[in-house]
Amino acid sequence: MSHTVALVSLGCPKNLVDSEVMLGLLEQAGYRIVDEVEGAEVAIVNTCAFIEPAVEEAVEALLDLADLKASGTRCLICAGCLTSRYGAELLEELPEVDGFIGPGSVPEIAQIIERCLAGERPMGMAPAPWLYAADTPRVRTGREWLAHVKVADGCSHRCAYCMIPSLRGPYRSRPAADIRTEVAGLIGEGVREICMIAQDTTAWGSDLSGEQTLAGLVESLDPGGWDGWLRLQYLHPDGITDELVAAVAGSEQVVEYFDIPLQHADATMLRSMGRRGDGLAYLAMLGRIRGMVPEAAVRTTFIVGFPGESRERFEGLLRFVEQARFDRLSAFRYWDEPGTRAHELGGKVDPAEAQDRLDELMELQAGISREINEGFVGRGLRVLVEEEGEEPGELLGRSYRDAPEIDGSVIIACDAGGCCPEPGRFADVLVHEALDHDLRGMPHDQ
Repeated sequence: MSHTVALVSLGCPKNLVDSEVMLGLLEQAGYRIVDEVEGAEVAIVNTCAFIEPAVEEAVEALLDLADLKASGTRCLICAGCLTSRYGAELLEELPEVDGFIGPGSVPEIAQIIERCLAGERPMGMAPAPWLYAADTPRVRTGREWLAHVKVADGCSHRCAYCMIPSLRGPYRSRPAADIRTEVAGLIGEGVREICMIAQDTTAWGSDLSGEQTLAGLVESLDPGGWDGWLRLQYLHPDGITDELVAAVAGSEQVVEYFDIPLQHADATMLRSMGRRGDGLAYLAMLGRIRGMVPEAAVRTTFIVGFPGESRERFEGLLRFVEQARFDRLSAFRYWDEPGTRAHELGGKVDPAEAQDRLDELMELQAGISREINEGFVGRGLRVLVEEEGEEPGELLGRSYRDAPEIDGSVIIACDAGGCCPEPGRFADVLVHEALDHDLRGMPHDQ
C-alpha cells in the first residue's frame, strides 16, 4: 500500500508552485496525495522565511503538525525557504522535524521522504539553480480554474531589505517555448485564469540569449479563442516599458492590471533600499500606463518605517499616494532582518511608530479605493465567479482589477428566481454599490 502524503503551503503563489511540483513528483513516485494532514503518514510544510512573521508562522505550523505524530504521522518535513535561511541550525532548533529540504532540492523530495521513512533525518540543501518545466509533474491545488505559471525563479536585484537572492539564488528565466507549452496545456485543462509570476516578472528573458523580453513573450502567447484571463504579477518599476504596456493593451486575454511594487516614493529612502526612481518618475510612469491603457488597474506595495524614514519623508509618501490614486495598495512595516544590508543601517524607526504609519497609510488608501470603486457604480464588469458569499444567495467573484487572494471581490446578489452563475465561470455583473475594497452587483439578466 502506498504511503500517504499531505502538504501545507505557506507564503506566496511562487511558493505554491513549488508545493504543487513536489506533490506531482511524489505522486509520480507512487505516493498517495491526501488533502487532510491528520492521518497522513508524511506531512510537509513548504515554508516562507522572508520576514519574521513568516518565520514565526512556519515554525508554528511545524510545531502544530508535530502533535500529529501520536496519531500516525511518521515523517514531518520542513521544505522551502526556512530550510534555506537557517540550514543545519534547524536540526538542533526543531527536533520535532524529521527532515528538511531547501528550494533547490525540490527534485529530491521523494528521496528525502524515503530516507526519512527509513529512520534517517535528511537535510536536502542543493544549490538553487533549478527550474521546473512544462513536463515536470505537478498536482494543482485549490480552485481548478486558476493556475500560476512561474516564468522565472531567483532574483538578481540587491534590495537592502530582501533575503530572496540568498534564499533562491540568482535570476533564472525559463525558455519561452517551455512557458508557451505550459500555458497551452493549462488552457487545455479548462483553466480560466493564468497568473504569470516571478520574483521580478519584468526581468524575464534578461538572462537568456538574444533580445528576449516579457513584452515579446506576451505577444508570442497564442491562446486562440480561449475564454480566459492572463494576469501579469510582480512587475518591477524598472521594467515597465512602453513595449510591455502596449503588449498588455494589445492582447485580448491579458487583463489590464499592473502589479508594480514601488516600496516607497522618497528618493533618499529608495536609494537606501537599493532601488531607483522617485515620486515624480513614478507619477510619470503611471501617466504613461493610463495614457496607453485608460482602464488600467494599478496595484502597488510599500514598506513603512524603513531605517531613516522621518515623519517628513513618510508624509511625502502619503502625498504621493493621494496623487497616484492606486486601485489596490498593500503595505507592511519594516522588519529588521539579520542577514540583510538594511539590518546594518542606522536611523531605525520605533516599531510602534511604524505600525501607526502603516495604519495611517491604509486608512488613506481605503478612502481612495472607495472613491475609485464609486466610479464603477452603474457599469458592467466581467467577473470570474469563485465561491458562495457570507449571505444566502450571494456569490463572490473577481473582476480584472482583482488578483487572487490579495485584492477585493465583486459580491454578486442572486434573486431566488433568477439565474445564478456557477463558480469557475464568467458572469456579466451590473455594479450597484461601492465599498472600500469590494463592489456589489447583480447578474445582467436580473
